[in-house]
Amino acid sequence: MAGKPLWRKAFDAVESRAAGPVEAGAHSDVLGDLITLNVRIARRAQQEVERRTRRLLHMANLPTATDVRRLSEQVAALQRELRELEDRRP
Repeated sequence: MAGKPLWRKAFDAVESRAAGPVEAGAHSDVLGDLITLNVRIARRAQQEVERRTRRLLHMANLPTATDVRRLSEQVAALQRELRELEDRRP
């Protein structure tokens, strides 16, 4: 084999120069803080979207996911009670 292709030589040259600073940045406290901040902002944004969506659905008299989950839990509880009553029947 004649050696590495030109694209690979170019990639290796860039990678060897960038590897040190990238690894140092990846292990820095600043990156950890930025990731934590990003997660918090994303969570807060998601909560706000969910809050506004619930409000709009209730204004349109439509059930939210929470409403449906509560109803499903109630139906499951009623089914358990019904099975228990059927099991007690002679």
